[in-house]
Amino acid sequence: MSSRGRSRGRAGAGGSGEPGGRRRALARTASAGAAVLVAGLVPGTGAAVDEDVRTAEAVFAYRCALPGGEHPAAVRVSAGLPQRVPAGRAIRPADVSVAVELPAAAAAELTARGVASAEGAVRLTGRLSQGEHSAELPWTQLTTPQAPVPAEGPYTVRGAGPVPEVTAGSAGVLTFATGPVTLDLLTRTADGTATTPPDLSVTCAPEPDQDTAIAEVRITPGPGAGEPSANPTAPAEPSTAPGPTAAPTGPRPPGGKPPERDPGGPGIRPPQAENGGKARQEKNADDCEEPPATPLPPVPAHGYVAGYANVLKLGAAMFVKDPGLMRVSMAKALQMHPCAGEGDPVFTLYSDATLDYRGKPQFPPARSTFLTFGFMPTTATVELLLEGKLEIATDSYFAPDFSQPQVTKATGKIRVRLTDVEVNGAPLDVGPACRTVRPMELTLTGRGGQDVNGVPYGYTVELGGPLTGTADIPPFTDCGTGGEDLDRMLTGALSGPGNFTKMTQGALCSGTQDFCPDAPRPRPERHAGSAGPTAAGRP
Repeated sequence: MSSRGRSRGRAGAGGSGEPGGRRRALARTASAGAAVLVAGLVPGTGAAVDEDVRTAEAVFAYRCALPGGEHPAAVRVSAGLPQRVPAGRAIRPADVSVAVELPAAAAAELTARGVASAEGAVRLTGRLSQGEHSAELPWTQLTTPQAPVPAEGPYTVRGAGPVPEVTAGSAGVLTFATGPVTLDLLTRTADGTATTPPDLSVTCAPEPDQDTAIAEVRITPGPGAGEPSANPTAPAEPSTAPGPTAAPTGPRPPGGKPPERDPGGPGIRPPQAENGGKARQEKNADDCEEPPATPLPPVPAHGYVAGYANVLKLGAAMFVKDPGLMRVSMAKALQMHPCAGEGDPVFTLYSDATLDYRGKPQFPPARSTFLTFGFMPTTATVELLLEGKLEIATDSYFAPDFSQPQVTKATGKIRVRLTDVEVNGAPLDVGPACRTVRPMELTLTGRGGQDVNGVPYGYTVELGGPLTGTADIPPFTDCGTGGEDLDRMLTGALSGPGNFTKMTQGALCSGTQDFCPDAPRPRPERHAGSAGPTAAGRP
């Protein structure tokens, strides 16, 4: 491995145990998974696959945009990487950190705005390249603890945390390069209260005409990834491209078929789950009896969720920009599934949630503009009101590689209300009660779990992530005043099936995390998936 900095250490190697029988493994997976889900998941940094790991460190010149203007900055990137690795073997960078040093003038700008301390996340979007192939390098979940903003001198924001694995499919030199960096900060005043506004996003771009390489890893010819598959009947599937990959697709069973990608977002599909639990359906009902769910003392938590909701008829999306506060009762019940067959969950953990906007169960009102009927600009304030609870069920599965995939479904009823409507710049009085005749029935799905090392990836209830689903927008009623009935116009413009929704949930605060009581605000992901080279693994 070569780098712009110097190699300074060696990462430790992790151990592995010999798998036991299926019955024992199922019981262990269920009990351990239930305990972890109830207690809360904490991401780990993991260990790199190869023993010959050294620390690569490089410093780059950047420019960062603060509200008061741009400032020069120095960005120091550090990661533990192997010097060489066989093709097809996953590399997990260890001890990754990104430190952004802002000059004294930037610190003075922040203190002048009343910012005394800050915490949050550092997101680096770099590039992997090997020959003609390249992929995005998403080091986007690096957390920064609360730290004071100095009254004098420079201010350094340092983020650290787990990052996705990367895999090169052929021999050659694999280059890790830096890219845009974003600081998502929660800011506080000297007395510890939130500033107004309570958050700050700082975008930083590398200065031109500099070498952006963090490190190089030599990829040697190799037989492929790891040991033989735990399922000897599963055929190995060669990579479709020889270049590097790095994507939030969940654990890859060694030597076996890579997990399928869900079009609604990152995650792993449970083994054979596409058959709808066929194995369980074929069991003799007299052989096994499913017990009911066991109530548990719920764990109170809160966090934020934001995202996009498509309006298919208009070919546009509504941006829920201001994150909605979600109050969650985690792990209120546990149901074991002793009759589980291949592709069935071994246990289900139940939670529920409600929204809280100034004491009301709804998202903050969102101002959205659409081209009604394809040509008429229409702006309205949209309110999404939750009726009843958001019921959350997390199914945990047994995977042949002893990872623990999970599928979470959050189901709720949401009514849409419109106010302050303008058509082509002119007010349109829809009245105070313009709403859908009934609530939308929306089910959002998140896929994730824990890999073979117990490291969370994808979506989990505690750590958050992307949730996707599709809903039907019902007809509108009570729209219009003074005898003018606008129901048919709004129904014709907005109502109908197939409206894709993608929400991003932030990590929940349950009273034990460092960032409590201020749970992080998520940064919504707009697209269901991405084209081009995939960028790898899971954090």
